[in-house]
Amino acid sequence: MRSNRYAFLDGIRGVAAIFILTRHTLDFWGWYFYFYRSYLAVDIFFILSGFVIAHAYDEKIKNGTLSFQEFIKIRLIRLYPVFFLSLLICSAVSICINGHANWETFRSILLAALFLPSRTGWSNDLFPVNGPYWSLLFELIINALYAKIRSFLTDLVLSAIVIVSGLIVALIAYHHGNLDVGFSWSLESFIAGLSRSIFGIFIGLLLYRHHVIILNRFGKFLSPWFALFAVAVILSSANAEPFNWIIDAAIVTFVFPVLVLAASKDSTTKWQTVLLTLGAASYPMYVLHKPIGEILNYGLRGIVSAYAPVSGIIFVITLVLLSVLIEKQYDIPIRRWISKRVLKIFKTR
Repeated sequence: MRSNRYAFLDGIRGVAAIFILTRHTLDFWGWYFYFYRSYLAVDIFFILSGFVIAHAYDEKIKNGTLSFQEFIKIRLIRLYPVFFLSLLICSAVSICINGHANWETFRSILLAALFLPSRTGWSNDLFPVNGPYWSLLFELIINALYAKIRSFLTDLVLSAIVIVSGLIVALIAYHHGNLDVGFSWSLESFIAGLSRSIFGIFIGLLLYRHHVIILNRFGKFLSPWFALFAVAVILSSANAEPFNWIIDAAIVTFVFPVLVLAASKDSTTKWQTVLLTLGAASYPMYVLHKPIGEILNYGLRGIVSAYAPVSGIIFVITLVLLSVLIEKQYDIPIRRWISKRVLKIFKTR
């Protein structure tokens, strides 16, 4: 967690992960902390992913110093160690706690290990062993698409992709009633997941290309602290039927990009360590919260729900600390080890 000029982006990522956690661990919270619009946290992840990828790799891919194959390997190495750890835990939960010890479960585990979805009789999710994996699938697909067409991504082409995908996202929101879609088996859901990821990642790329110019002109009107607070307010906002589709479409296509832009403002704060800690914990928290929550709920029968929402607050604090520990002691060392070998071997070919 070194000094990072984008500490507020890390903070937003961590806050978004916590809201996703509350959505999937309702027994820990009761009715006290049901945040209706928390599903939009995934759209924040996509936008942040595009912004950060542009910061780290866009120029290298553009000038050819980083090939398509190397970029995909880097992305897989970034995601896989923690993903694999979560898959092991999810597999144990599915088999030992949920009682799904059958061929369908083993097949879904094997396919999930390759970031591939599967159908089972006991779930309509793309990834029955751990629902949140769906966003990783779409992120990898769009990462590959971006790297493949990078040489054609002029500002005009990038803007056209953002506009078209944004319109599709709005249409999906209208048809479905909101944007809580993209994770299950249906044509609408697949189009929704693909459209949300295309729009988010590509507008993140576009924001990065122009964020310095925009911030130089309008930066005085944008506050990274306000952005962090606004994201939390949005994700905790209530059901507003029948206007949810309008609200969701406006938030994803306009409000979130503005807030990410504001959070990218170069701003020092004494809370930087906290923000970076939240960012470091976000990915492990995202893929681990559901299985660990199920284990605790199973082992502490009735206690979790009886002490909600205190049990939820304790769970968040514990999981943040555990996630940081996993990143420091497990994820980073393994990624370094794999990178030295895989990328070195690749470059010598």
